[in-house]
Amino acid sequence: MNTKIRAFLRPKKRIFLLITVSTTCLFISLTSSLSAAEIAVIKSKNIEPFNLSLKGFKEVVKTDLKTNDMEANLKKGLIIIKKIKSEKPNLILGLGAKAAYIASNNVKDIPIVYSMVSDPERYKISGKNVTGVKLDIPLEKQFKVFKEVMPNFKKIGVILSKDRSEVIVNNARSILKNMGVELVLARITSKKEIPSAVEKILSEVDFLWLIFDPLVTASPRIIQEIIIFQALQKRIPVIGFNKWSVTKGALLSLYSEYEDIGIQTGKIVNRILQGEMASSIPVESPDQIKLFFNEKVIARVSSKIKLNIPDNALIWEGE
Repeated sequence: MNTKIRAFLRPKKRIFLLITVSTTCLFISLTSSLSAAEIAVIKSKNIEPFNLSLKGFKEVVKTDLKTNDMEANLKKGLIIIKKIKSEKPNLILGLGAKAAYIASNNVKDIPIVYSMVSDPERYKISGKNVTGVKLDIPLEKQFKVFKEVMPNFKKIGVILSKDRSEVIVNNARSILKNMGVELVLARITSKKEIPSAVEKILSEVDFLWLIFDPLVTASPRIIQEIIIFQALQKRIPVIGFNKWSVTKGALLSLYSEYEDIGIQTGKIVNRILQGEMASSIPVESPDQIKLFFNEKVIARVSSKIKLNIPDNALIWEGE
């Protein structure tokens, strides 16, 4: 090959090499970007509800996950957070109140999405980089269901400790007033007062509404052996706050499947990974709500109160 022809080909080889190098750099850049799109998962502890929620989450979020278990230990949670901050994932998922609290109070430059948390305000879970799905079903939705199931009720009772926020009580009163229903409230300062408070309030109401309270409903024994037992004796229905309470004698509870909560959480995470700011996405309540009834309790209280059981309700027949 003569010199002129070689001189003509050399620039083309340079261009080819330049394109090859540029393409390789672009591929490496894209690969790095994709591998960096990780989510650091923090579980408050390794229990079935969190694992079921994570299972639903994985159905809609296909990004790599790195899962960490706090084992309900805040000190271990702080160690996990320090490690996560050094790794700089694209997002942090907090499962449970302790995980969400640790993340939201120690990380400000990474989006945080929480799930499986009741009453996040009480745990001070907030921040401009924080959003999520809370377990709490809005009061308006709860009372609407209660009214559909028990159309004739006029008085609803609730027992709370004095440390419990007045916000929920005031909101409940306002909503119920518009429905023509009175809220009867009993305040207690110690567990010793629960039996007498239950006895008194049951003589004044059409049904008893259980909500989470660190003093009143924190003990399964108190719920089952004192509150529900007394109510069943008087054939007063109890509205529980989870499926377990229904299996122990509450008439019904509203609930969401843990996998559905995970799916809903995953949809929020996908929005953030696609470019939305966490601050622009409001905290959500469960969008899939189901009813769980106790068949034996239906039979026991139906002679005293009119009940409308929805066709799609799940009925527990007992063990």
